[in-house]
Amino acid sequence: MNDAVKLEARLLTAAELELVAVTRPPEIERQSVDELKAPARRLREAHDRAKAIGTRQAREMRGKAEPRGAKPAKDNSGTVAKAQALRDALDRVEAELSRREAAPV
Repeated sequence: MNDAVKLEARLLTAAELELVAVTRPPEIERQSVDELKAPARRLREAHDRAKAIGTRQAREMRGKAEPRGAKPAKDNSGTVAKAQALRDALDRVEAELSRREAAPV
């Protein structure tokens, strides 16, 4: 298991890990275009949510926003890394979809 996969296993939930696993070769090559569009949508939603949480946490750390939880956020590096891992998976899916569109039939 390489370092990126270990980091993703630590950062992501089980459902998110399943989504990301679909974006890695050889699994991504087995999926049809329609089967790739559903994970792309779910990855985009998960990425947007993680990014929004990271932004909120950053505002809490700077004192610009009231804490959402019992205590204010002290670090958002995990949330930022999670958003990046989801973005990387989404980029893989979008690249595969683009490659298939460009390929002659």
